[in-house]
Amino acid sequence: MQLIMSSITTTIVNLIVFSLLPIIWWFFRHRKEEGFFRWIGLFKPQLKSKWWVLLIFAILYYFFYNFDFTQFVSSETLEYIENSASVSANVFAGIGVAAILPAFIENFIANGVAEEILYRGFLCKRLISKIGPVKGIILQAVLFGLMHNILYILAGLDVGLWYHTLTFIFTGMGALLLG
Repeated sequence: MQLIMSSITTTIVNLIVFSLLPIIWWFFRHRKEEGFFRWIGLFKPQLKSKWWVLLIFAILYYFFYNFDFTQFVSSETLEYIENSASVSANVFAGIGVAAILPAFIENFIANGVAEEILYRGFLCKRLISKIGPVKGIILQAVLFGLMHNILYILAGLDVGLWYHTLTFIFTGMGALLLG
């Protein structure tokens, strides 16, 4: 129960921290135009694409996220990461079934939703309005990839240039696929 409460606390803190800039921006610039959740992109989308376009995207997305890029990383680097207390997923290592719910809360809701609000909901929309859709999406994908590398550096993890390159490519590609 303590692990679940800790994950919920982390979720609340992440959502506040990652939403602070978008909320302030919306409050002073867009609150009279539309509600915050609609403005940030949290609404049921109206699908306008052909079914085959969605199928191709789903297949690409499936293969991209099921590809094991760690096969390109040295075993020493992987062992270093697996033993580091700075990697949030390692908090749940060795706990077993009791870690499923807290890991889900922390890794999908605390991190995933918070990143979506900041990057796709706020940053991507601002960049698209300033420099166009293609350049805006590419730039937010680059920034998303760089952010994941900066977090490793700030945590003091010495993973090497190759791991940073792979992290940048795969997280940036994920952001590019999600737009």
